[in-house]
Amino acid sequence: MTSPSSHVDLGDGLWLSVVIATYDRQTLLRRLLSDLDAQTLEPSRFEVIAVDDGSKEDTRAALAGLETRYALRVERQENAGAAAARQRGVDLARGKIVVFLDDDMQVKPEFLAKHLARHLEIGDATSSVVLGRLRPDAKLAEMPLFERYYARVMASQGDELAAGERPVRGHNIYTGNVSMARELFVRAGGFDPAFRALEDEELGVRLEKAGARFAFADEAESVHGSDWTSMKKWMDRAYRDGVYQAKLARKHPDVPESSPWRFLPVANPLKRPFMTLGLAAPAAASVVAGAAIRAASAFDKVGLEPVALAGMTFVYGIQYYRGVRQEVGGYDAVRREYREFERGVSLLRRGDGGDAGAFRALREAVREDHRVLRFYGEKYDDRVGASVDGYEAPGAAALAGDAVRKIGFQLMIAYRVMRFFRAAGLELGAQFMSRTIRHAFASDVHWDADLEPGIMIVHGFGLAISYAARARHGCILFQNVTLGYGPDPVTKQAGAPLLEESVHVGIGATLYGPIVVGEGTKIMAGCVLSQSVPPRSIVEAPVPHVGARAPVRPRS
Repeated sequence: MTSPSSHVDLGDGLWLSVVIATYDRQTLLRRLLSDLDAQTLEPSRFEVIAVDDGSKEDTRAALAGLETRYALRVERQENAGAAAARQRGVDLARGKIVVFLDDDMQVKPEFLAKHLARHLEIGDATSSVVLGRLRPDAKLAEMPLFERYYARVMASQGDELAAGERPVRGHNIYTGNVSMARELFVRAGGFDPAFRALEDEELGVRLEKAGARFAFADEAESVHGSDWTSMKKWMDRAYRDGVYQAKLARKHPDVPESSPWRFLPVANPLKRPFMTLGLAAPAAASVVAGAAIRAASAFDKVGLEPVALAGMTFVYGIQYYRGVRQEVGGYDAVRREYREFERGVSLLRRGDGGDAGAFRALREAVREDHRVLRFYGEKYDDRVGASVDGYEAPGAAALAGDAVRKIGFQLMIAYRVMRFFRAAGLELGAQFMSRTIRHAFASDVHWDADLEPGIMIVHGFGLAISYAARARHGCILFQNVTLGYGPDPVTKQAGAPLLEESVHVGIGATLYGPIVVGEGTKIMAGCVLSQSVPPRSIVEAPVPHVGARAPVRPRS
């Protein structure tokens, strides 16, 4: 392509400036720069500006020997985020149209020509924005689960835009493949460096306010082949998206599409409770998200990718709304902001406020479980010592730390979430949580099992707790404990155990039938109990017989 065929005159000199923000991706960046060197657009008509955002290795030095037909400029800055790096690139740009690309993209030879042609079709060289198509790498199946999830989300959005099912709007913008009139970019105010995530969407909102004319270019595609390998970083990114979505909504309260609340009314009813869990009980939601990640990964390993990807949607929603909660503040602030969302309907406090009551019960139960955990830790574990915040009111930091470190407490949080769903009338959600507990902790806990607030579980695996089992405040359950449903050996009446207050059940103990275990009783490891016992009893298993082994016979 030697010149644009359109009534819009771009004049002489540079037409396009390609801006790439990069960080520690010298190999991938070199690949992209080589792709740009093969463009059909005349090299004299475009330039490329790569801004190294404080990489550990100096990108400019690493590319010192690279020769290109186009004008290439590599700049380096102290690490300040992608928004600041892209802004610096535009400040240095000389072209009339700026094209943004991510450093891990690949493009075909017609890429720049397709972007340029779409701008010329719009016929406005001062207010046009062209969003290109993102396609996954051909090696999609080899990518980590979270990258496959991202690729499919972007592919679905691209299909809708290409089919004209919805128009391109400012909040759809992504900097992996977008071009815009430089004059429009300047008029809109450029990138906001305060946004360390969603800086592209925030810019898109201001572009729309500045009178942008948007178009989608299906043929101006870039191929995304990310080198991300850390699931934790992906979860952190989802959390950060929620934080900055709330910031974005506050900056642009007049744009409903900027609000994080817009997803709640249209969310799948099965996923909605988990999203709101991230708002109401972020510590508990974090544990649920971790368990769901493990379950999704397990499904993926056995070839059930659709189930695994559905799990990733679930996890992203939890992490996203945990981030929203972090930025918005307390639960009251969340409710207030949601009520102010003009397109929303009251979800967190629906009808008679039952959901709010269930959330309060969930929070208080988790706090009481934690108080009991810390109390027993101070009483029995000399490693806790002076670090204990106190039985009466251990701090939020201690709760969050124990939720990460102590698997038994994680299981109790998951159980409380399951009971929250049950109390809110979300039976499928409760059943799903029961299955999640099974896969995450190798424990089978029924959603109808009634464990009062203030229960401690040690190690948190191998539990089997019947739907009819009950346990009062202060009980301790060690690993591999069974509270099973069965018949009374004498009356033949069926039921499950009731543990009165402060009953301790040791490792591998099995209790079954409609028995009552009196307050303060200790059931030692390995016991099998099918009869009631009075308060403050000690139940011991038969002492194993230990004898000498037969002498070793000499080999003949």
